[in-house]
Amino acid sequence: MRIIHIIPNLKRGGAERICIDICNELQNQGHAVLLILLSNENEYSELTNQLNIRVIPSSFTPSILTSNSVEIMELEKAVADFTPNIIHSHLYEADLVAYQLKVKNVKFFSHIHSNRKELENKPIVNGVKQKLIFSFEKKMYLNFLKRNNVKLVAISKDCYNFATNDLSQKKENVTFLPNCIDYNLFKSSPRTSSEKEVFKLVTIGRFVPKKAQEFLIEVALKLKEKGVSFTLDLLGDGPERKRIEESSIQYNMDNLVNFRGIVNNPELYLKSADLYIHSAKEEPFGLVLIEAMASGLPIVTTNGGGNKDIVINNENGFMLESRNPELFANKVIELINSPKDYERISKNCIHFASKYDVKRYVKTLLSLYNNSLI
Repeated sequence: MRIIHIIPNLKRGGAERICIDICNELQNQGHAVLLILLSNENEYSELTNQLNIRVIPSSFTPSILTSNSVEIMELEKAVADFTPNIIHSHLYEADLVAYQLKVKNVKFFSHIHSNRKELENKPIVNGVKQKLIFSFEKKMYLNFLKRNNVKLVAISKDCYNFATNDLSQKKENVTFLPNCIDYNLFKSSPRTSSEKEVFKLVTIGRFVPKKAQEFLIEVALKLKEKGVSFTLDLLGDGPERKRIEESSIQYNMDNLVNFRGIVNNPELYLKSADLYIHSAKEEPFGLVLIEAMASGLPIVTTNGGGNKDIVINNENGFMLESRNPELFANKVIELINSPKDYERISKNCIHFASKYDVKRYVKTLLSLYNNSLI
């Protein structure tokens, strides 16, 4: 099969990571794969050196008052030269560009990685102008889905409900397919918590408002006040990083909290840690939670929406509904002080994560592709 995946860029993120893993596994299974980026940004060079990647700047800019602006000439040529059976887009910008392609005998797929706010049935708007723009954009997007008979892949039940309810898509056109990981890359042995002088906490995520890492600094402060011996590694970068680093220094936490930036080997940090903590206010799925589980790390997290599908209380971790640093810190301490529960949950995590292996995932995805071509 000949398959094109289109994504805006390969900055660090869950959508970008799963797109790479899918493309690598499809290629490993003998399929011809072309990964198209709309801008030349690749923060995953260590994972993409075997992929056929082309950077083709392309854009679609909608307009209410004039004609839409479409820049896809080079993209159209690349697609025609590749002669795909499937075109699979990721994220809204890539969706809009892909839906402008006029190609024969090709089936379109699109990943719903998150619930785009302006496409919801009742978006939060400020003023009549914004409401009009959102209404126009949603109508346009739905027309594109219908015109191209796009099959949607939803990464969580939350995203599935968004596609079937807010986007009014027929259930037969939407598949709930939870995200996947390269399980063998992250797999580790079950952990034990006894006789640890320092308990190592880790979190991974882009420093943007919805990830809310400042909450974890507050949790770390509570742990320090309670006399817990720990360190916290924060992996990732982004516009909020400097502010949160300054907050850590202000609380005199800089000797306990380490900002590691973007790393090429997050699996090594996970395998050397004892517990994964997560603070996102909005989490369409939580791919990194599965990676942490595969590494044997119990999870303590807040409810970000989509991650409630994968965190089972007292089985593979704990999800707190309240964003209360004291309660969160107490849950961490509870795990530290309960070796039997910790070890049981660690074993459960590894088994649970095995269900999300990319090989199993791609088998299902190929079935969807093949059925669409019949």
